[in-house]
Amino acid sequence: MIPPMDNSHDKDRRRAFRILGSILLAGGGGFAAINYVLNREGAIDEWVTLGPVTDLPVGEVLSRTVSVTEHGMLRSRPVNKVIWLRRNPDGSLLVLTGACPHHNCTANWVPEKGLFDCRCHNSVFDPSGRVLEGPAPRSMDSLEHRIEAGILSVRYQKFRIGIPTKQVVL
Repeated sequence: MIPPMDNSHDKDRRRAFRILGSILLAGGGGFAAINYVLNREGAIDEWVTLGPVTDLPVGEVLSRTVSVTEHGMLRSRPVNKVIWLRRNPDGSLLVLTGACPHHNCTANWVPEKGLFDCRCHNSVFDPSGRVLEGPAPRSMDSLEHRIEAGILSVRYQKFRIGIPTKQVVL
């Protein structure tokens, strides 16, 4: 009669592989969770002074880069954001974020066409920021602004992307 085989070594090896696999899986999930918390979409809500409104030529679309603070779940960091400005002949101002509402790429002013163009996914916007073509779900987001003693200030806020309504990221 043949003695039964001792499977204890195989059982120990399988158990070790299960434990190792569980540790790797848990570690990967933990890394993903930490990465989400650290890099989650952060809120921006900050007034920025741009200078004398008379520095804006009437009828021209100009870009400005503003430095603001993005507040995430665990940390805050300085970021630079593009805004678009146009002083109209009637004295009113158009102030838009440079972020395309589709995927947050930069929408650029193309003076030859008189349009804003987002090259990431080919969204096109008219001179007032209204969406004309492409996958952008809404028009470019306007920004609140004020003029006090001739000085222009803009309230830069970050808006959710990929949705049809303008919603501030909180």
